[in-house]
Amino acid sequence: MGDFLGSIYCWFEDFFGLELAEYMWGSSSPISPNNSFIGIGLTMLGISLAMVLIYYYVVDHPRLNFWWGWMIFLGINAVINFIVGWQWVLKDYYDNKMVTIDPSTNLQVPLNIGESEILCFGVSNMILSIIAFIIFSFIFKWWSKNTSAPF
Repeated sequence: MGDFLGSIYCWFEDFFGLELAEYMWGSSSPISPNNSFIGIGLTMLGISLAMVLIYYYVVDHPRLNFWWGWMIFLGINAVINFIVGWQWVLKDYYDNKMVTIDPSTNLQVPLNIGESEILCFGVSNMILSIIAFIIFSFIFKWWSKNTSAPF
């Protein structure tokens, strides 16, 4: 599952940077050797699925059966997933986990990752959550009584 999610996130590798992608794969830092795409990706999918289910089955109101009602929930999903992706990686940055070991001195050296790359990762997470929301909408809208919009 981690390879699948990592390959999807790496569609945006040029946007958020190769060093951050390598760190997220767990290949460049001895402090964080795990694939971070698993946790972030599953969280993004869970939030997107929850927002779709809330829109189609909890709220399920005829007044939201228009494109703008669907867009409100899409926007909320996008903002939440932007914040989650951004803060998840920013926490590692502030905890000084984004380091590598210099082979010549055997000391920890920070990776060349800045807050702008982390912000771009949050945007990438947001874009992927929009795609997930659209896919989940196609799957779950058919059984909704009132809000089968916008498709």
